[in-house]
Amino acid sequence: MKVIRITRHPAVDGRIEALKKAFSEETEVIDDDVPYGDDPVKTVQGLIEKYGGNVIAIEVVAPVPVLARLTQAKRELGTLKILRAEFVREEGGRAKVVRLDSHGREIFAFSHYDVIKRAEVVLEPL
Repeated sequence: MKVIRITRHPAVDGRIEALKKAFSEETEVIDDDVPYGDDPVKTVQGLIEKYGGNVIAIEVVAPVPVLARLTQAKRELGTLKILRAEFVREEGGRAKVVRLDSHGREIFAFSHYDVIKRAEVVLEPL
């Protein structure tokens, strides 16, 4: 079984352990930071093919329209679970920063994973 993490954020602070606990100790966790492009579903299908199938979940860090398209792709993606890392929150709701990466970007304290069941954007004219 494989989980593909589509994110520039490193798998730190218990993320791999949480994935192995949720799925199996033998779960292979793959990091691949790729742009979603015009068709995020095709991008994910390409990654599944690239890594030889048997992908059970993807961790995504993406804009809501990309999440919406992925969660609507039941026919194309089947039972693939779409995961989102959640973070420890400080009083007031901000994610707790544990350090900065080599590029000066904040690394947040990992809490747990959620499965994204649906994401939608509803707009109306201003």
